[in-house]
Amino acid sequence: MTTLILTEKPKVAKRIAGILSKGKAKQLSFEGVSYYTFELEGERYFVVPAAGHLIELDFPEGKWTYPVIVPPERLVMKVIRSKYKYLKVIKKIGELCDRVIVATDLDTEGSSIALEIIKSLGWEGSKEIRRMEFSSLTPQEIWQSFRNLKPFDYPRANAGWVRRVIDLEWGANVSRGLTLSARKRARVKVLSSGRVQGPSLALIVRREREIREFKPRKFYRVVARFRGSSGEIEAELVPPSGDRIWDREYAEKVSKEVVGKEFTAKVTRQVVRVRPPPPFDGTDMQVEVSRITGLSPRQIADRSKGIAQQLYEMGFISYIGTESQKYPKTWGKEDFVKMVRLIGKFPPLKEEAEYVLSNMRDRPVEGKKDDPAHPAIHVVGAPSGLQDPHFKVFEVIARRNLATLAPDAVVEKASVEITNGHRFRVSGSRLIEEGWLRVYPYVKREFKDVKVKDGEKLVCISAEVKEGKTQPPKRYTQTSIIKEMERLNLGTKNTRVQILDILRERKYIEGRTIRPTKLGETVVEVLEEHVPELTSPELTSRLEQAMREIELGKRDPNEFVAQTLDQIREIMNKFKEREEAISEKLAGALSELKKGDSVGKCPKCGSDLVIKESRYGRFVACSAYPKCDVKFPLYPGERVLKSRCECGLPLVSGKVKTRSGQIRYRRCLGNCERSPLRCSKCGGVMIPKMGRYGLFLKCTKCGSVNSVSQ
Repeated sequence: MTTLILTEKPKVAKRIAGILSKGKAKQLSFEGVSYYTFELEGERYFVVPAAGHLIELDFPEGKWTYPVIVPPERLVMKVIRSKYKYLKVIKKIGELCDRVIVATDLDTEGSSIALEIIKSLGWEGSKEIRRMEFSSLTPQEIWQSFRNLKPFDYPRANAGWVRRVIDLEWGANVSRGLTLSARKRARVKVLSSGRVQGPSLALIVRREREIREFKPRKFYRVVARFRGSSGEIEAELVPPSGDRIWDREYAEKVSKEVVGKEFTAKVTRQVVRVRPPPPFDGTDMQVEVSRITGLSPRQIADRSKGIAQQLYEMGFISYIGTESQKYPKTWGKEDFVKMVRLIGKFPPLKEEAEYVLSNMRDRPVEGKKDDPAHPAIHVVGAPSGLQDPHFKVFEVIARRNLATLAPDAVVEKASVEITNGHRFRVSGSRLIEEGWLRVYPYVKREFKDVKVKDGEKLVCISAEVKEGKTQPPKRYTQTSIIKEMERLNLGTKNTRVQILDILRERKYIEGRTIRPTKLGETVVEVLEEHVPELTSPELTSRLEQAMREIELGKRDPNEFVAQTLDQIREIMNKFKEREEAISEKLAGALSELKKGDSVGKCPKCGSDLVIKESRYGRFVACSAYPKCDVKFPLYPGERVLKSRCECGLPLVSGKVKTRSGQIRYRRCLGNCERSPLRCSKCGGVMIPKMGRYGLFLKCTKCGSVNSVSQ
């Protein structure tokens, strides 16, 4: 028998071939694609890679209109042009083989990649299709999965297939509806939305509304200092009702009344055990590693070149696309000991691993989330010679595994109430035993004990009223929006970052702290007003749950697709009925977008100055163009401020990198003689310039570079 082993990526093909052939596989090449062959127990094997999805779904050619619901069997399967060579190699080798072993990633996307290839090459019914199921690329697990082949996981593959069908039909209809409605009154290329895209954008827009509509309210705190036999202590007045003191007069009155008076302290102490966090699932890993390392979730977990993905492909950690917070169900104590010893071979964690081995808990701490295909992310190999950022990402994951097996931390918490008519309160804590905090140093360790005895008499020696303001909710960051999308069951661990990328490409969102653009806000407003189902997290979440049931074999995929397509048709019929109103609103927003936000007045004609964008970057120009040709450049990272230069033009803030660090600057938009950005050597006006190594500042008078005085 001749067998083709199909992998999802080239590096995985090389690793699996090396393991099964014990390093004796022969590397061949066709059309520039490397594949591998070897003999095992008298049979010939070929290991051939795909490169992610090789096939894309599309509507058959026809007029661009909506609603248009295409039965799944009539959808067109097109080979992705840039990946045609991979399919060509798979087809060529497949003609030589009687059996196909699928060794793609064990999730809905990996299985659907295999199913698309199998369908497009007509292998169903003509070849034996088997499945290797593994969660790591260690020799032990690859051999075990190879020796225990399973039937091909059609339910899982069907779930991935169904997701692609529904996302295509949903996205195509809504995008066509938005675009064609807008084109009735305005010139526009494409406006898009989709099953996950719409609700995700709506989250960002609604958060921005909360921030915009938020009205800060002043509140007051009375902070007093007390002296007793144990020393001095600072405590805060407990509001008589509610959680804040809103009345300044009351706060001032109390602050005067309490000074010089004697109070009694009531101290409550409690020793608590703090359990370690569970091992990482895919989403928590992206969020936590991003927080610790500063890398973006895409840099960490991108399916093709993410750092954690590469660590998986190197055989150092288990599969990162898991939704589980539980270790392999078959593991006993010896397996956990083996993992800790592996971690101990990573030089920076040798001492931490020895500590855990000497103090290992009976059972590891695990979370509630589970995944039928994969366990939580865990170390499976001992790397050497890793460089940053791979070094740091591996270290965080390894430390998390150690923490789950380390003892609880033990903390004594103290609560002190100081009373005499008014109540003041202060709390503190004292670390008794480090436990898991010794091996996982990425949590806040703010321990400050309060040295006051129960029943001790204290005298108030001073009191101060401090004013504060309530704060609006924070804008989402990439990590916090991913966490919120997970909570609402929007998208999957592999697609959430992609959705955010699409929203940026469409110019619906911008900024590191994510805010919607005018276009993004308008798209959400239109959908909320006329077809609110298209921004509903609940609807998308229900669909995700149904697809999980398909994956588990509990729901018929064809029946679900038919029901969902009927639902899309109903929603888009309603959209069509309201097309005129939608068109009018979109056209108004697009018109405003073309005008841009005014950042000041043109010094030549008095019209508004607006920020515009071209393929060369952003700039500020007169809105009266072409009658007025005034324009000013903006350099990468620069932001137009509300404050003005003495000449009347707006000021611009920016930053440049130098060998000694970052320089932040403010300059006049027109770099006039009164610009605040000056040369520290001669006092001349400094201006930004682009060089081969990036942005720098140069003096217009003496030519000095980056010698800034402001």
